[in-house]
This record gives sequence, C-alpha cells and structure tokens, in this order.
Amino acid sequence: MKEVLKLCSLVILAWTFASMAEAGSPPTVKTEKVLYSFKGGDDGASPYAGLIFDSTGNLYGTTTEGGGQQCSGLGVAGCGVVFELTPGSGGSWTENVIHVFNEQTDGGNPYDAPVFDSSGTLYGTTLYYGAFGSGTAWELSPASGGTWSESILHSFHGTTDGLFPYGLNFDPRGHLYGTTSGGGANDDGLVFQLVPRPTGHWADQVLYNFMSGTDGDSPAGVLTFDAKGNIYGTTYVGGPHLTGTVFELSKRNETAREQILYTFQGLPFGSGPDGTNPTTGMVFDSAGNLYGTTSYGGESGVGTVYELSPDGNGTWTESVIYTFTDGTDGGHPGGLLIDQTGNLYGATSGHNTLGSVYELARSSGGQWNFTVLHDFEGPDGASPEGSLVMDQAGDLYGTTAFGGENDNGVVFEVAP
Repeated sequence: MKEVLKLCSLVILAWTFASMAEAGSPPTVKTEKVLYSFKGGDDGASPYAGLIFDSTGNLYGTTTEGGGQQCSGLGVAGCGVVFELTPGSGGSWTENVIHVFNEQTDGGNPYDAPVFDSSGTLYGTTLYYGAFGSGTAWELSPASGGTWSESILHSFHGTTDGLFPYGLNFDPRGHLYGTTSGGGANDDGLVFQLVPRPTGHWADQVLYNFMSGTDGDSPAGVLTFDAKGNIYGTTYVGGPHLTGTVFELSKRNETAREQILYTFQGLPFGSGPDGTNPTTGMVFDSAGNLYGTTSYGGESGVGTVYELSPDGNGTWTESVIYTFTDGTDGGHPGGLLIDQTGNLYGATSGHNTLGSVYELARSSGGQWNFTVLHDFEGPDGASPEGSLVMDQAGDLYGTTAFGGENDNGVVFEVAP
C-alpha cells in the first residue's frame, strides 16, 4: 500500500488529464490574454510551475520538458528550461531561454518556480537526474551580455539526503529550504536546508525525516515561514489516515522539532469533508492564519480550500472555506496567492473542465465569496498547475501545462 501511495505522490506532480471535456462558459469578470505559447522545442514545453517577477517587471519560470536535450527516462525532447519573458511595446512579450537542463550534468524536469535572492540570482530544483539520478538544487547568476551562469548547489544521492527535491524558499536569514518526496532515513521524504559557506559552496543538511504512519509521507509544495523562522508545510500522503498532514518545524540551532498541526480525515485520493492529499504549500494572512488547498476530498472528491487558525494554546483549528464541485469551478486546485487585503487567488487544473482561475474574497460577515475569473478553453491554455503571481496593478499571471497553439502550454495574464 505504501509503495502505491508513493507512486501516486509522484504521478500527481506530472498529472495529465486524458479525458478532459469541453469547458463550460459561465460569466467571467476578467479578461485572459496569452502572453506566450510554447512551441515544444528549444523554447520549452509543459510549464507545470508558477512564475516570479524580477524588480523590473520581467517574468521567470521553468518548463518540465523541452529545450532540445533528450531525456532518456521520459522519451521527450528535452529535460526542461528556465525562461525569461520580457514585456515590450503594445502589450507584447518576448521569451528568452536562459538555461537548458541536461540530465547527465545538472538534472532535468523542474516542477517548481524559481526564487530570487537580493542580488538577482535565481534558485530552483530539478526533480530527476543529475550526478546521482535523484535530482539537483541549482542557481543561475546573471553574467555579462545577458547570459546566466549555472552552479549546482547539491546533487541528491537518493539515500539519506533525499530523493526528488521540490520547491526552494528562503527563510528570513537567507538560508534555502526545500523538501524531497522520497529518500531520507525512513524513505518517506524529508526537509532539508542549504547553507552558504565562505568558500562559495553550499552545505546540505537534513532537518527532519518523515515517518509515514505518524507524521506524514512525501512532503509536497513550497515551505512557508513565520516571522520567527518556524517552518510550515504539508505532506501529500501518510499520517494516521494516509491522506496527508500539515506540519510545523521549530528550528533550534541545527535541529528541528516537529509538530503536526492537522491530519486530514478522509479516504486516500477520495472523499473527505475536510479534503485529502494536499500537494501545495500554504500562505499566511496578516492575522497568522494559514491557507492551503487539497487535491482531493470535499463533497465531490476533487479538492478543497482550507484555513488553519491558531487557538493560542499551540493547537490549530481547520475550516473548509470552499469545496470544489467538479463543475464550472473545476477541481484539483493548485497553490494559493493572497493579496494585501486578504483575498485568495488560485487555479484549478481541471477534471471535467480544462481548468479555471478563481478568487475567494472574504465578506464583512466573515464568509467567503467564490468567483470564477476565467475558464480555460484550450487555445488559451489548459490545466494550470502552478500558483499565480500578481503585479502592482492587481493583474494575475500564471502558466498552463497544456493547451495553446501547440498544446505545449502557455503563459497567461488575467486582468480587469
């Protein structure tokens, strides 16, 4: 059973919906524009992750496939790329590939969005390949003439240091943290830290090893930090009900103490009123509440949006603020974005639809109002998997793994 769940936890990262019906056409309140449609060759294909802005308004992201370097394990034309989109006149955008992954050297198939440090260096991971075949953590530093120089921070061995890394993020001190869905002391995944050394190298340190039957298995999504530097995340499976957990790691010196904040109650990959099997990280609001999504569970079994509120005595209370119906609102939601007023934004990768972009706005009575901002129809994209980003004007940007002119995915904007 455990091996089946582990396989599912990896498959969900590369989920494709083989039988997607045509999307419905409910009223929408925003306009979607395709900024770039991937051709599937040297420019990349299938962007599963979200995007990140730099200080001048350029967008950066990764594609899971494409780039021209053959990936032997997947049989596709490329192990993925890191790309930049630069805005031009008349609302146009130009794509520039700043790095192409090679399975023999620096890994392949990135499934997460890169992150910037204060100097403009990009950091990310590849899920597979590299020196030991188990994924890598990498950095890209801007060089002269618009080029970028890549360095490998760590090549995962697939043993005690983890297997299949995902989702780097900086803590307030500038140290990088991430998770691996496999490997570790119990082969249930782990949380790791990358610390820069004066020599220019980075030291990899395992902070915590998961144990499936108690605290979870296969941590998923990007980690989140509070003001004190405590770490928050989710596991996709494991826990008492095998449906995933929410955890907190309190770091003290070089060790970390774990506390389970919530255990999901339903059936694995099925029903459960509180949701099951979270695949994304979480976001904080200004009051210290956490928000996240589950990929399954809820009334229709296709996911929920939940809130975790601290009770003041070290415990947390979960509330479901939206249950997806598998109708025009879609299903299997990705990660959340929260704006300055506390409204939530996200995308569904679809099930009986091709996916949607939605908003959850809190009303004065404490209720949440759900609005579909855009339903994808195929030419404009299909199956958005990653989280959204927002510019200063309140416009939303994201990617779809499929659809577009060549069915290799798009970068889109949803604007008033």
